[in-house]
Parts: sequence; structure tokens; C-alpha cells
Amino acid sequence: MICKPITNTLEAKLLVKPTLNIAVILHMHQPLYSFTGKVLDSETAREVFVQTMHPYTFPPEAVEKHDGARVTLNFTGTLIEQMNELAAAEFDSRLEGIWSKYRRVKDTRKVEFTGCGYFHPILPMIPEADRRKQIEMHLKIYEKTFGGKPVGFWPPEVAFNVDLVPLLADMGFQWAIVDEPHVTNVNKGKDWRQLLYHPHYVERGGRQITIVVRDRGISIAQQSGYDPSWLMNEVQSKLKGMPKKGDEDLLLVVATDGENGWFRHSGDKAGFWGCFFIPLLEKIASDPRFELVKLTTVQDYLRAHPPEDTVNVESGSWNVQGMPDDGRFLKWTGDAPRKQRWEQIAQTNECLRKLEDRINRSNLDSPKVKQSLREAWRWMLTAESSDYFYWGIEEWLSKCSYCCERAQLYISEVEKLLSGVSGA
Repeated sequence: MICKPITNTLEAKLLVKPTLNIAVILHMHQPLYSFTGKVLDSETAREVFVQTMHPYTFPPEAVEKHDGARVTLNFTGTLIEQMNELAAAEFDSRLEGIWSKYRRVKDTRKVEFTGCGYFHPILPMIPEADRRKQIEMHLKIYEKTFGGKPVGFWPPEVAFNVDLVPLLADMGFQWAIVDEPHVTNVNKGKDWRQLLYHPHYVERGGRQITIVVRDRGISIAQQSGYDPSWLMNEVQSKLKGMPKKGDEDLLLVVATDGENGWFRHSGDKAGFWGCFFIPLLEKIASDPRFELVKLTTVQDYLRAHPPEDTVNVESGSWNVQGMPDDGRFLKWTGDAPRKQRWEQIAQTNECLRKLEDRINRSNLDSPKVKQSLREAWRWMLTAESSDYFYWGIEEWLSKCSYCCERAQLYISEVEKLLSGVSGA
């Protein structure tokens, strides 16, 4: 990967206040590739995981070697599940003890991990009860994998609406990430850069969480590849003329997928880690132009710099090329085949919910019924994966239909079991 050249003519000058804290947030996700067998039964999975072993396994090594290294990571439940299976199959030696390495850097507070939805659903598009189940499943595998509970939350596809606030607050999350275009100041009285480079509170239903704002432009550039000097020039250009408020510390949130494009390049001087992250740390340590820049995790920044205001957050996701940012999530809902699958999900969900209510009213304590109900829910939640709708072609949408059909089979099995129980 060739680093992006510096095209901005503005020279990178010394930041004379405010200090710039950079929070790099990397999202790691793969959908389930095999529904009925092992992950390696899927040729697609084999190809994908051969290419992504470096970005999934290298971060602990990069972070441990550098004192100033900080990064915030999100691993979805389906990715952790498949990485565990690959490690057990000895797919790649780099997977050996990988979670112990991540726990070690987490304990040093160099790495923060966030919560998510287990199967990577568009949370605003699914019922609140399903949102809770998706997050609860992720919290279980998170605790087993990393230990403890996360305080930050990554909404899949950064798809957010304010209806999520009470649920996230109720489940113990303190902050979530949202994308830049969807944040507006309540009083309309702040410069856009003051909104972008500070955390804020967002409220709904009497509950409150903190939101941190993703810099969309710099994040898009990061996904393609850049070097530290380009980043400094870009930030200096954006901050020029920004209203100052004393010696404040700004927060730049750069958030992208962490395993696509240049992230897969594994050379010492290649890709995100070799061309940007480690060189940035070296410049922060030695180059006067970078002396007021430092890397941070979101939670470490928030400990010292809690929000000072409340904002509105409009419904929306992160950038999807060619799609409008109007809160309809059209990339995942915008045509007849996609809508047909959402209707299938809604119908299956209604059947499952009615069945669960029936079981609860009956006070039935049957292991077979409970197990079949759990299986039905797993298939139901799998059907809600955003990947099927993102790609939108029949090869992917048919996976959603398959999951719904499997859920219906377990629903029918439970109904048969119930029919044999007097009074159920």
C-alpha cells in the first residue's frame, strides 16, 4: 500500500492550544458464513480469514511495543465466535492465545473494547426487545473473551436514533459513537467544529448517555490510507479560525472498519499499522509539530473531559456512497427485495413473540421447550444481520430468508411440544 501523498499546501505548524486527542476506533466484524457446518466449510470464509488475520491479530503487538499507543476496538459476536472456531481448528498460529493478548493490553488501558449487537443488526430497524437480546448476547461473549463489561457502544453501521438512549443507559453503557452529519446543537449557538471535536450528552425518555462524534471526512480518508503528516495538515486546516475556549483539549474521533482495504497489508511499512499508526506514534515522540497531539481511548478522554452540553442526534448511519443521509437507512431498506425480507422478519418475529408469551403464561418448565425456543431466537436474531441487506443481492438476501425459515421450524417444534402439555 502506497501512503497517500500530502496534497494540502498548508504547512503542519505547531498546535499552540488546544491539545488534540485522537481516538482511533476500529470496528471488526464478519457475518456467519456457515449455518449448518464448520466455518471452514465455507470457501468464502476461508478466503476472508486468510486475508484478515493480520488486522485481527496484530493490534496487541503494535500497542504493547509503544508507550503512547491507544486504540478503541469493537469485535462483533459473530466474529469472536468464528475466530474461536478457527483457533480450535489451528487455522493460523497467530490465533493461539489471541484473547489473552488482548486482555493483557486492555488491563494496561492502552486498548478499550466496546459493546455491540451480536449479529450486527441495524438496531433502529428491529424491535426493542430484539435490540436487548442482541446486546445481551454480545455482553455474554464479551465478558468471556475480554473480561468485565464495556462502557462504550458501537452501533452496527453507526446506525443510531435517540430511541436507543434509554436502552443503552439501562444496560450500563455510558457512551456511544454517532456520525458527524447527524449531530445538531440544541441552541444552534456553536461552531460546527465545537460540535465535532467535543463529547455531548443526548437525552431521551428521561435517560442520558454521552455521544462522541465521528469525523466523517478524516474517517473516509483513513479507510483509503493516509500518513501522519497528511492528517496533521488536514486537522490544522479544519481548526483554523475555530473559536477558542481557553486551553481546552479537543477530541478527534476517527472511526472505520478495521480489517478492509489497507488494513490487510502486513508489511513493516505498509497498511494502516505500518504506514500510519506506528509512524504517528514515532512522530508524537520526536517531532515538534506533533508535540501537542496524543492518542487516547474514548473512555480515558471522557474521564478527564465530561460533556458540557446536550445535543440533538438525528437518525442516520455512517457514510454509504450514493445513499442519502435522511434517517431511512435506505442502503438496507431501499428496494423491493430488501423490503420483502424485512416483512419476512416481521412476520417471523411476531410468531416467535406470541409463542414466547404463551410459554410465559403457561409457567411451563420444559428443557426441550426452552432449548427449542433458544434456537428459534438465535435464528431470528441471525436473520437481522445488516450484511444481508447491505449487499442486497439474492445470494445474501436468501441467507436472511433461510434464517427465518429455520426459526419457523423451531417455532413449529415448540408448538408441537406445547400441544402435548395439558393446559399449555
